[in-house]
Formats: sequence, structure tokens, C-alpha cells
Amino acid sequence: MSPARHQPARRPGGTARPHPSTGGSPSVSAVSGSAVEDSAAAPTAVGSLIELVVGQVAHGGFCVARAGGRVVFVRHALPGERVRARVTDDSHDRYWRADAVDILTPSPQRVAAPCPHAGPGACGGCDWQHADLAAQRRGKAEVIAEALRRFGGLDAVADPEAHPTSVAPAAPAGRQGESGARRGPVRVVVEAVPVGGRGDRPGGEGDDGLGWRTRMRFAVTAQGEIGLRASRSHTVVAVPDCRIAHPLVAGALAGRRFPGAEAVEVAASPSTGQVAVAVYPAAAAPGEVVETVGERRFQLGPDVFWQVHPGAPEVLVAAVRDALRPRAGETALDLYSGAGLFAAFLAVDVGPGGRVVAMESDAAAVAAAARSLADLPQVSLRSLRVTPATVRGVVGSGSTAGRVDTAVLDPPRTGAGPAVMAALLAHHPRAVAYVACDPVALGRDLAAASAAGYELVSLRAFDLFPMTAHVECVALLEPRVIEPTATEGLRGVEREVVAGADRSDPAPPDRPGVSSARHAAQESTSACLHPDQ
Repeated sequence: MSPARHQPARRPGGTARPHPSTGGSPSVSAVSGSAVEDSAAAPTAVGSLIELVVGQVAHGGFCVARAGGRVVFVRHALPGERVRARVTDDSHDRYWRADAVDILTPSPQRVAAPCPHAGPGACGGCDWQHADLAAQRRGKAEVIAEALRRFGGLDAVADPEAHPTSVAPAAPAGRQGESGARRGPVRVVVEAVPVGGRGDRPGGEGDDGLGWRTRMRFAVTAQGEIGLRASRSHTVVAVPDCRIAHPLVAGALAGRRFPGAEAVEVAASPSTGQVAVAVYPAAAAPGEVVETVGERRFQLGPDVFWQVHPGAPEVLVAAVRDALRPRAGETALDLYSGAGLFAAFLAVDVGPGGRVVAMESDAAAVAAAARSLADLPQVSLRSLRVTPATVRGVVGSGSTAGRVDTAVLDPPRTGAGPAVMAALLAHHPRAVAYVACDPVALGRDLAAASAAGYELVSLRAFDLFPMTAHVECVALLEPRVIEPTATEGLRGVEREVVAGADRSDPAPPDRPGVSSARHAAQESTSACLHPDQ
């Protein structure tokens, strides 16, 4: 990836706020079914206005439109709308970027943005404040389905009729089918997740998509105000009242300035009410907070990855346990294990006679896991980067190699990569739970799993990042066939991909508003209908 709320309620209907022209009076071309460029002879189209008929949602917080045969990736628009958009980037031959500044024909799903800092040229922290939550989740489901089709080679569709229901960790949604028995397309539904402690109900009055982010990294303006960067820009927009920030985060920073600071990172724990604030360059060691999941306590600082939505830890743990169904005495792997969230509960499931091997490269996260899981001797923590080599040797090698029964992996936004997937599946686990924060990376890794003899058995998607383009998935993989010839096939796949680039190393965050390099909200280098693809 997660008190009372004071944000205003969202007002349905209406159009986007008018956006003033930034100089000159560019001509605007009329459209009929599609848009055309308004000034083909101009040396640059940046700043010019074009009318667009907006198409489908794209990966990354855009919609797709076309102008004179060129693809235009347009922000602040919704499918089916006719908009006047200002070109913001024409540096690519194949596509332009634009911001919708006037909504000529609004979608029924358009709402007034609840945040005063959202909109063209303003804060880039959110992507969909102008859409109601149902439209946001439907759009995310369509992006996931397209990624599974295009990159995973799967038959997948967004389920337009499904209405997300409350996610209860004690009674998670069932599987789509048993191994080898799933029929028909993968039906993608993005489930709402309530912000814990308020009794809100997804789809009800308390489900407004605000006040959920418990961990944030802010930039700082020249005047010392906290802020976030504009979309695709280094410009810092002051946001003293960020609407998606959890009330504990907002309260900790209310009225404060940080002159001379470059960044401010905040971690809040709704379960304990604790808040830690770190200022960079660091004047002092950051404090820590205690997070509770069930009866388990995790102590960690703001620099250690933790899910940013308050409901995420319990929901994801429940989804992973339901998928893997760990058994007493089994051996489980936890790759990219972070602070030990999944390892802790898998250790309970496998019991004292079982074993959990957790692998994580971040030293601070490993130290936090060691403290939090000290009472679970069946957990073996490995301070190692996840690579094909470390995964191959995780349970030994040769005649002394141990078995792997189940595995969970929660890789960074770039995914695990085919080489790591091949190394993992060469251990022949009976079940693998893949926790993904990027649907394109998930699709690619599912294709690698298919080549190694594994199939997608079930998929759940969770709206852990309302108002943004991000979404979390939990995919269950199981062997498609189990027969002696599968071993050599897996080894062949591994040999074929191991020479490729290892993309398992987390990339550093490149914009504020994120708490960890592992799930930094950076723009992915891979995309489904994405302008950088």
C-alpha cells in the first residue's frame, strides 16, 4: 500500500471548475466523434486547446482520446465525456498528454472534487477526485482486466454488474474455483475496504474515499509549508489540508512549518493512536509507532514499509491465508517480507512444527520484523535481496534441500520478474499468493508463471488507494499439472529467463507522498495503454 473526520461531503453532479487560459487565445477545433489538432502548423502544441471525445480509462490515472489520429492521454476526464483539453506535453511522436480544463458534456459519474487542491495544474497526489467511487472502482477493474489480457494472456473482464461489498477479514470472499477447474473469464471486481474504527460501510455514507492514508511523505515549499508535487513536475503545491490524509496525519502537521527541510515523512497508527514524524535532512532519529493486526503488534518507524490504508493489513492477511490455506508442519516462503506482516500469521498457521522463511533486503524492515516476531522461532528472517539465486537457495540445495509448500510474495511496483518467478516455482509449491500493487507487472509475472506450469486460480482486487489510480490485487497460483516431466520444463524456463534483467530490486521513490521505495507511487515504466509504453 494504512478518529473523526472533518472533510466536506462530496457533491454529486456538476462540471469541472473552469481553468483559466495561461496566455494567448489559442483556437479550438470543433469535433464530431473524435478530436483534431487545433494548430498543426504551430512549432509546439503545448498550451493549445483541443476538443476531445474521451475513451477508456488507462493505467496510470489517464483516459484515452484521439486527436487527428494521434493518441492523447488526458487527465481529469471520464469515459464518454466531451472536453476541451490543454496540451501539456507534445514531445512524443506517438502521443500527447493533456489536461481536461472544460467539461463540455459531463459524465453522470462526474462529481465536484472534494479537495480544493485537485485539478489541472494543481496537486498531482490524486487522479480521480472528479469521479464517484463506483466509477473509480469500475475503471480500476477495467485496467486490471486489460492488463491480464494484454500482458498475462488471460481471458479477463471487468464485472460491470458487481457491487463491491464490505470486506470482512473473518469471512473473505471464496475462490473462483479449484485448481484446474476455473471456467470462463476471470471476472474482476474491485472491492471497497472500510477505514477501520469508524464503522463506515463501503457504498454507504461513510465510504467517501477520504481520510485513509496513514503514511505520507511530503515535500516542503520555500516557505516551509508541506506539499505534494504537481503531476509530472518538480513544482511543489502546498497542501496543508490533504483530503486523503488520515486525521492523525493531518493533526500531527496542522499549523506547522518546516523551514529548511526537504521532506517530511509521517506515520500514524489508528490502532494505537501513535504518530511519528521524520524531517529530512534528519535532525534526529525518527520515532516509531506500534501497529496492531489482530492481537499481533508490529513496532516500526516511518521509513519501514507498511500498508498505508488502515484496513489493508487485516484484509490482505485474510486474503492470503484464505488463498494458501496453510497446514500445520508446512514450510512457507515470504518474499519481499517487509516488517513481517504475512510471515507472522503464516507462522501461526504452520505451527511450531512448521517453518516460515522470510526474505527482505531493507535492513530497517528486517530489524523491525526481528523485534515483532521474536516469539515465533519457526520464522527464519533472511536479510537478502530477492534474486533468482537467493530464491533458488532459500531452502538449501542438492540432497539436503528442503521443500517449499506455499509461498507469498509482495514485490515492488516493478514486479518480481520472470527469472524470480521461475526460481520460485522451481520449488514446486502447492500454492502461491501473489500480492501486487501494479496490474501490468502482475500480468507479466502471471505469464511467466503460466510458462512454468502454474495457473491463476483466483483473483481479488482491493481499493486500498481511493482517489488515486493505484489498486492492490491478491492472485492465487497453483500447478496446472503435477507430473514428473514438469521438473525439467521448469528448469528450462528458468534457464531461458535467468539471463534477463532482474527487476526485483526496489527502485527509490521519485516523488513525495509515499512512505517506502517498495510501493512508491512513482510512475511505472511499464503500462497498460500507458503513454510511456
